[in-house]
Amino acid sequence: MNNNFYEIPYDWYSDFNSNYNPLVYPTNNNLANPKVALDRGNLFNNLYSPYRNYTYKELVPSNKREELLLNILRHNFVLTELDLYLDLNPTDKMMLDQYNKYLNDKKSLVSEYENKFGPLTLDGVNIGVDNWHYVKSPWPWEGTK
Repeated sequence: MNNNFYEIPYDWYSDFNSNYNPLVYPTNNNLANPKVALDRGNLFNNLYSPYRNYTYKELVPSNKREELLLNILRHNFVLTELDLYLDLNPTDKMMLDQYNKYLNDKKSLVSEYENKFGPLTLDGVNIGVDNWHYVKSPWPWEGTK
């Protein structure tokens, strides 16, 4: 038995790193849309390398409420990815513009959801001193009543 480390075949390693280049900075063309980004767990096309023949399960909403929640989740994911990128590249104006665009899109999605189905958080719309819609309306994981 030969215990030489370098004789172990590492085909998986070359497959894994074939698309990765840390010196290639993202551009608008290298960003996936929020749906694809959340489904595969990576916003940046140039940093994504699929695992062998794995295909991810597509999330399919069954009604308008679930569709809005899923779109909010997708935008939260994109914002988190861009936030992490901007932590390392705070002067990248193009990515900051993208961040602001997705933030505005998310705000409008949250507003649409809250106007139709009630607030998502305690500071959501329709909250007043004597108005506790937050606890009276169904929780996001519950069905509509």
